Amino acid sequence: MTATAAPSPASPARAWGAVVPESGRGMVYVEITDAGTAGESRLISEIAACNPSLQIVLLADDGVDYFQIAQDFRIGNVIKKTRFDIAIVRALTIRLLTGNIFGFAPYFPEGFTVGPLYRTFSGKVSIEKVIEECITACKPHVNPEELSSFRIFIHELLINTFSYAIGGITPEDRDSKLLRPPPELFIPENRGIKISLVSDREKVGVSVMDSTGNLTMLRVLDKLRRQSKIGDEKMPPGVWDESGRGISMVYRYSRFIVNILKGVRTETIFLQYHEKELNRFESIIITEVNPF
Repeated sequence: MTATAAPSPASPARAWGAVVPESGRGMVYVEITDAGTAGESRLISEIAACNPSLQIVLLADDGVDYFQIAQDFRIGNVIKKTRFDIAIVRALTIRLLTGNIFGFAPYFPEGFTVGPLYRTFSGKVSIEKVIEECITACKPHVNPEELSSFRIFIHELLINTFSYAIGGITPEDRDSKLLRPPPELFIPENRGIKISLVSDREKVGVSVMDSTGNLTMLRVLDKLRRQSKIGDEKMPPGVWDESGRGISMVYRYSRFIVNILKGVRTETIFLQYHEKELNRFESIIITEVNPF
């Protein structure tokens, strides 16, 4: 369902009980408009009070700070009202209502071809060699006009993964000291980095998965916000930041997905369509869950 206004300020939980299920799983799309965020914040609070198990997805206008609401309520899924399509609604429904957040299946309803890249990197590795191997393997499946951006996306996701999951660089160190992983490092077998490419007739998908679950939803939201110009802002607040630019490019020019099982596993996925306009998506798709 889509919610735009609270039905009754007097008894919100009871009022919403007539509209949304009071128990069990469900999804609610909340429209965030140019009118501001105060009303939407109250609306989300009331819906959550009625049923904390409901999954909330924001439908956002460009001119309002939807990042603030997403951070306040730990909402990882924000769809731009002018850019979403049936494919992403279907994928979100599968992910959020079934709990099956990892992998490509929700984004490839007619199936997909795996490869030629399907590797787990462990032992002594050269980061630049890994990046080049991945790009070389994927190149035949990428629209030549999109190859330069594809290269940037692969580089950014792998550098982030090697930094945080293997190199032991904290987010704070990356921000303040501009640290990067060493050119070569040793990856224990039980912490191998899994990289895979899949494709169908309209797009390719790349997944990078680590075995730490150290990335957080709030950090991703913060980095995307600092590289986003909203409303009357002349420039993004983090225009001079040294970290976060790469992940922002992936977000703006592909369909970017982050899956986090806290303390266990992180998967970052980007989907790149052969039709260039379908890559200007700018929706946020982040799911962070606790292990059972």
